[in-house]
Amino acid sequence: MKNGAGRNGLIINVLSLIGFVLLWYALVMFARDGTFNVPFMRLKDIPTPPETWYAFSGSLFSQAHGPVITYGISDHVQASLGRVIQGGIIAFIVGVPVGIGIGYSKLIYNILNPIIEIVRNMPPMAWIPLAIFILVSGGSIFIVFIGMVFPIILNTIYGVKSTDVRLIDAAKTLGASQSNIVTKVVIPSALPSIVAGLRIGLGVGWMAIVAAEMVIRSPVGLGYFIWNMGDIGRYAEMVAGMVVIGVIGYIMNISILLLQKRFIKWVD
Repeated sequence: MKNGAGRNGLIINVLSLIGFVLLWYALVMFARDGTFNVPFMRLKDIPTPPETWYAFSGSLFSQAHGPVITYGISDHVQASLGRVIQGGIIAFIVGVPVGIGIGYSKLIYNILNPIIEIVRNMPPMAWIPLAIFILVSGGSIFIVFIGMVFPIILNTIYGVKSTDVRLIDAAKTLGASQSNIVTKVVIPSALPSIVAGLRIGLGVGWMAIVAAEMVIRSPVGLGYFIWNMGDIGRYAEMVAGMVVIGVIGYIMNISILLLQKRFIKWVD
């Protein structure tokens, strides 16, 4: 039954994507023919799916024009992913212990919770000026860190607080130390929530890096690429970059889900 349901779901997903692409193509072509248009929108200037594909394939790799090298989409993807991975690792290293401490210790909760509640409400984009004017380097990585660390902290806190009290009491009864209770009971119980926080944080971090690269104007990165392509009027390349951003975000989310199902056996 599950295999059949999964197969049907996959078919629906594929048909949905095909329908979206066909609708995109039809709307643009109708606008160019003058058959249909939306007020206050220039639909006819939007590239069609085939134009976007040709732009993507034509700008996938770096090209040399004399002494000038134009970076391809693959280089921009590599740069953006590198920044997200670095910022994500730092956010995970910081966020998980902080979340465990706040969730398990009332003292640490009283010390850190007010600070976190204030700082987490500052959007990652609001930190960009600080990253530009204060940090010597690594501003984009810092923005990713800000975007990812708070979802990880909050979900870790939730996971720790959701630990079955009976398991903790049983461990205490058997003479387990506080460190053993945290490592053997609390962390395994909170692991699904930690992974959920990582998924959410990764999505926020991926969006944050694109916006940061637009503003900070890194010489290479997907945010810089789509802003630069739009700035010089190469809209097909710009849309191709946007599609790449969406596809990579989707792949990252699916990858974490698959890893969760593979290594966390007690999660359905």
